[in-house]
Amino acid sequence: MVREMITVQVGQCGNQIGRLFWEQALAEHAAFNRTGTFDEPMSSFFRNVDTRYADPVEIPLGDGTTPISALKARAVLVDMEDGPVAETLRGPLGSLFDDRQFITDVSGSGNNWAHGHLSYGPSYADDMLEATRRAAEFCDSLQCFFLMHSLGGGTGSGLGTYILTLLEDDFPDVYRFTTSVFPSEDDDVITSPYNSVLALQQLTDHADCVLPLENQALADLAAKQKQASGG
Repeated sequence: MVREMITVQVGQCGNQIGRLFWEQALAEHAAFNRTGTFDEPMSSFFRNVDTRYADPVEIPLGDGTTPISALKARAVLVDMEDGPVAETLRGPLGSLFDDRQFITDVSGSGNNWAHGHLSYGPSYADDMLEATRRAAEFCDSLQCFFLMHSLGGGTGSGLGTYILTLLEDDFPDVYRFTTSVFPSEDDDVITSPYNSVLALQQLTDHADCVLPLENQALADLAAKQKQASGG
């Protein structure tokens, strides 16, 4: 049985991780799917659509031998600054995303958990639910939402955890997984420890599984890989 996953990419960090996630997902499926057919493993992450129409038409999975027409990621992109989402659209993967599943603003959350959680959250609740419901409508058997965000900034920590509460209320039987990036010890944002503590309480209450990452550890790993490759 098909088990779909919808990513919810929140804030600058979440959207940067999301771009790399989808780049890797495409590369792995291309490596193992040499026939160009839309099979069950691919349908867990992507939709197969006919883009000859203004509103792309969904092509059913069928028996798993339907040729790929055009792929759309099962993803919702959220940021209270439009820069990271706009950067995704301008990049090589821009056409992979459905622009009706974007939620953006222009002023940002000011590295303030409360602004993201208590101001932007209620203001954009209907828009975020509409975007996630739209993504869910294209799923046959939705297994989980996969939230990508950081805990140091205001949007990722505040709005990201607010979205978890919305998903818990609207999709109580669907798992909620998160990849949560913790700030480095020497983070120069003075509010990041407070944002992290406030967000942790929400993750404890509303996430089914949290995959914690530490920002400095990721930076060290990237540096080692670059050095090993001779970059």
